[in-house]
Amino acid sequence: MSGAVDGVRAAEVYEATLQPRPGGRVLRGARLAAAFVAELAWGLIPGPSLHDVVVTRRADGDEVVRVSAGDPSVPGDMLALVRRQLGELSPAAFLAEWGADDPV
Repeated sequence: MSGAVDGVRAAEVYEATLQPRPGGRVLRGARLAAAFVAELAWGLIPGPSLHDVVVTRRADGDEVVRVSAGDPSVPGDMLALVRRQLGELSPAAFLAEWGADDPV
């Protein structure tokens, strides 16, 4: 991992938030029901993610990265990882790490 160059960190350019996954009420309800069933199965079947971690450009709010938050019972884990990398990496290194392309 490359650190921030010239002291500019990705967190100065981008911010990460936890947002509900896209879809209407029926799709969100189906995901919630599937997550409940997965929990009842003691984790033997993976539960669907109910949230995404979304990284947006601070300047204009445009989305640059969207990834599944993963396990529905601990969506904050992925958010914490992304925020930690925003604080450690340069903007270019962060985008490269997450396979994103931001023409700025």
